Amino acid sequence: MNEVPRAGVENGDALAALVIRFTEAERNLYPLAQVDPDIYQRSVRLVGLLGDFLSERAQSVDDLASIRTPAIARLHGLASSQGIVLTNLDDQLIVDAALAQRYRVLLAQGVDHEAEVITDRARAAGEKWAPIQTPDGGTLGYAMSHQWVDLHLSSETRLVRSVDVDPATGSPIFRIEVYPRSESQASLVLEMSNRQEWLDEAEAIRTAMD
Repeated sequence: MNEVPRAGVENGDALAALVIRFTEAERNLYPLAQVDPDIYQRSVRLVGLLGDFLSERAQSVDDLASIRTPAIARLHGLASSQGIVLTNLDDQLIVDAALAQRYRVLLAQGVDHEAEVITDRARAAGEKWAPIQTPDGGTLGYAMSHQWVDLHLSSETRLVRSVDVDPATGSPIFRIEVYPRSESQASLVLEMSNRQEWLDEAEAIRTAMD
């Protein structure tokens, strides 16, 4: 099992260490689909089940470190209630993968320092949109969720595109969300199963706002 880090994100280095931990968890967990499908299926199901708990308890990036230990306890409770056997599963790896998903959601709801730098550069270049978040290339094809966030510079509307894996079927779910300026609740949420339809709809939204 992995060592539990000290609670709290007090500086950029601490946050960076957490993000690295989350990324490594996804890199280690999701390739199991090719090695041990049973472990993968149980792990991914638990990652999905932890989503509601983390949505309620982790309202900011600063919450991500302190919520980790309670999340491990919650995982054991969920496994028991859902009849999921924990044998050969790494509970801390599963929690870190779930926290990685929650981290991406929190990023989509606000612009961090790096995103501000990207935004400033886009404005200086006369662009209409700034790509303030893209998936980690190291987890493409492995992670359960990938997310792209584009900021419309004149209105500060965030266009969030994501691809999630349905833990029950393994099929991709393509999602589009639109967040008006400074809002944490999406004004538009679309879900579809067709990739091209997802790409076309996102492009139509971008064109309508330009």
